[in-house]
Amino acid sequence: MEGKEAIVGRIIADAEKEASARIAEAERRAAAQREEALREAEALLAEGKRAALREAEECVRRRETVAGLDERKLLLAARRGAVEKVLSEALALACGMKPKAYLAFLEKLLSAYAEEGDAAELAADAPVTDKEFTSCKAFAEKKLRFAGRNAALEGGLRLENNVCVKDLSFRALIEAERSTLEQEIAGALFPAEA
Repeated sequence: MEGKEAIVGRIIADAEKEASARIAEAERRAAAQREEALREAEALLAEGKRAALREAEECVRRRETVAGLDERKLLLAARRGAVEKVLSEALALACGMKPKAYLAFLEKLLSAYAEEGDAAELAADAPVTDKEFTSCKAFAEKKLRFAGRNAALEGGLRLENNVCVKDLSFRALIEAERSTLEQEIAGALFPAEA
């Protein structure tokens, strides 16, 4: 468990570093735009043109508004990127489970979602053998049929019967909980803003 915590910690640290870099870049751009607008305003002041001064002040306000919007867009993109990176790492961790843990997780999926007689496909890159999969308790209890391996699945399995198909790949399970996961990840990465 400590290894997973270290990986999650590293993922969060990497995401925070990337978000900080993007925020710094947005702040640098905003400061440069503000400085440019102020230089223009000072040049107009030196000429003594009152109307030009009002125009310059309005220009500065508009540029500050645009710079603020740009900064918020960059910050949002950085946050989204960090959350996506964590979700990608979570998928990689799930797909990279040790065979015993992987098989135990498949067993839980079968117990929870399989219906008697379902055809069960296993992810092609699953670290368990076909025999291990078909020998698990839930497979026998639910009288499932092994339908082979499916290269399209990113971890996990797929169940099918005459009525429905249940995609229980790790990607599908993460996508099904995406909204909740995104909120939890954002809260962990950016606690001051949650």
